[in-house]
Amino acid sequence: MSVFKSGEQPPTWCELRGFEFAELSDQPLSLPLSGNRQRLLVTRGSCRLTSGKGAQVLSEGQFWDLDEADGPFTADAGDRTAQVLIFSGKWGTELGGCGIFELTSSTLGWSKGDPVTYPKSTNFDSHYHDCDEYWVIIEGAGTVVVGSRSFEVEVGDCVAIGMGRHHDLPQVRSNVKGAYFETTLEGKKRFGHLWEHKHGPAAVRTDRV
Repeated sequence: MSVFKSGEQPPTWCELRGFEFAELSDQPLSLPLSGNRQRLLVTRGSCRLTSGKGAQVLSEGQFWDLDEADGPFTADAGDRTAQVLIFSGKWGTELGGCGIFELTSSTLGWSKGDPVTYPKSTNFDSHYHDCDEYWVIIEGAGTVVVGSRSFEVEVGDCVAIGMGRHHDLPQVRSNVKGAYFETTLEGKKRFGHLWEHKHGPAAVRTDRV
């Protein structure tokens, strides 16, 4: 587990090598391409993505992989405003999920997750993945638990979670909106939230801390 911000160097094991937010308006914004893989995720509003192959409108929570062969790319929000998050890295071709999540304080328990011993005031579940996962906090602040460690996160933080490590967001100080990106599937290559009581013991990658 590690926390870093845009422009900071992530741990060497991370497939995600960087991320950056961009605010969009009616003026087309040129999207620079790098030698890494890149994925654009719409985090607010709607985005029109234009490339050498045409144009595609993406709504909040939708994403597009920026293939250098299809460039150059520009993005705009039409007559409104929007925000996008651009991930950059070295992930493979078999990937987990990607999108937006939102959390508020709740008295409702999450029955599907693995049992926990720490205080919870959200209905998020303690789970693991057959891949690494990255959370980027877009709005709000809260407490993240990864394995046996607990720490506070705020806007702009990226949480890097190694494969097989249980993770949770059990408490929020203000309502949280975040982006998630599950990178290369490994091992049994199962997708989605996994729980030991249903899916068996997690295959923890101990080299990813």
